[in-house]
Amino acid sequence: MKKSLVLKILLIGAIVFILGGINIKSFATEEGQNQTQDSTQTEQNTTPVTPEKTSITTLRNYFNLSIHTYTGKARTPKVKLYDGSKTLTEGTDYTVKYSNNTKVGKAKIVVKGKGDYTGTITKYFYIAPKKQKITSIVVNDKYTKATISWEKDTMATGYKIYMAESKNGKYKWIKTINKNKITSYTKTKLSAKKNYYFKVVSYKIIDNKHVFKLFSEPKTNTGLLAEVSLTSYTSGSNRNHNLKTACKKISGKILKPGQVFNWFKVVGPADKAHGYKQAIVYANKKHKLGYGGGVCQVSTTLYQTSKKLGLKILERHLHSLPVSYTKWGNDATVSYGVQNLRIQNNKKYTIKIVMSAKGGTTTCKLYKVN
Repeated sequence: MKKSLVLKILLIGAIVFILGGINIKSFATEEGQNQTQDSTQTEQNTTPVTPEKTSITTLRNYFNLSIHTYTGKARTPKVKLYDGSKTLTEGTDYTVKYSNNTKVGKAKIVVKGKGDYTGTITKYFYIAPKKQKITSIVVNDKYTKATISWEKDTMATGYKIYMAESKNGKYKWIKTINKNKITSYTKTKLSAKKNYYFKVVSYKIIDNKHVFKLFSEPKTNTGLLAEVSLTSYTSGSNRNHNLKTACKKISGKILKPGQVFNWFKVVGPADKAHGYKQAIVYANKKHKLGYGGGVCQVSTTLYQTSKKLGLKILERHLHSLPVSYTKWGNDATVSYGVQNLRIQNNKKYTIKIVMSAKGGTTTCKLYKVN
């Protein structure tokens, strides 16, 4: 029995040993495979990774989106993109495409990234109607109305008219014409004593906005022919008052061809009843106080301007003493009922007289009326 038991034990031990050897070999094989896989994985991880592209939507940009004027050619406002301090290059880093940019209206810009850049930026800008041109200004006989005419613009929705009292003055809006077929407008309630300048601009309604850009060149119903300013070394509030009073009576006077300016009829007496104050006057080669002192500076200014233009002087008188505002012999004194100033328009066109006084200075401007 003991032998038999010993043999069984030995047999079992042999079996266990054999099976154990098989497991060790299997483990070794699996371990080798794992090492091979690890080596392969290591080799794959060394392959370069492609860098990500930058979206142009995250970059600083510049688009010239101001209102542009229609010129008949495609409008292509500038576009710039910046990546940090680097300015991107069009064609290499991005492309630009314009649409609806050859006519008046709303144009579109589409920018697309290229190369190392991706993404799309879309912007819009306005193209306003072309620069307008005033073709004529016609006034009525009393110069209280002016009809302004301009060129028709089929691409515009309508027109806006502006007015000022001097060429470089502040222009104020006076009328909006909402049909492009209407190309004239009559401004009423004008003063014959003033000159007026007009501008016209074409506009287009885009996105419920009145879009416009360039105004016409300013145009007036008159053209300046001659101008003279005289300043007195003797002054005072009463004298300055008299200068302004006389200028107001003359300013706006219209002289048609052949017509005569008559100081007695236009200005009249320079007395208290007509709004004048006392100031120094010349009488019998002496200085004294008298109503209307200073009005001779106004008459002299008118005389010199008329002479400068070449108008015909029918009547003119000199002072008995030199005056401070002009050289001796260039003056024109007036005294109601005694010494008159008469000037004839010997031109073939109508002349408008505009006179003003400020701070002891009198100014006369003679305009040609269209």
